[in-house]
Amino acid sequence: MRALLLVLLLLSTPTLAFDQAQVQAACYSDCGKETGSTFKACLARAADTADGVLNQEFSALQDAVKVSAKDMGVKPDAQLVMLKEAQRKWIAFRDEACNFEDSLAFGATAAGGYLSSCICALSYGRANDFERIQHFILGQ
Repeated sequence: MRALLLVLLLLSTPTLAFDQAQVQAACYSDCGKETGSTFKACLARAADTADGVLNQEFSALQDAVKVSAKDMGVKPDAQLVMLKEAQRKWIAFRDEACNFEDSLAFGATAAGGYLSSCICALSYGRANDFERIQHFILGQ
């Protein structure tokens, strides 16, 4: 009986959009066969794709906050302002963290590539945060 309950719980739990293996592939491994400037261009495209996913998840979370507030009969204005401010600060953090990672190239040819792969990985992680909030906190 316990095993059945565990299986049902696992099946009913939403999974996050990107697991670690998918992030590693999208932000690092998929561009591994490229070299030089084509490698950096591939990583830049991966970062752009991740940023697009992040923007979609941000919009979805905003919509979920509005729905939850409406269901509770309140206005979501304060929460939406807080979300936007938190995201603005997170982007500043991401950019600083990724500039640090890029500096680890010490001026070698990997400079720029490290920046893009970091932006890619952190953006997918943040998109997962938004999905987690939407599913587990707001129940949507």
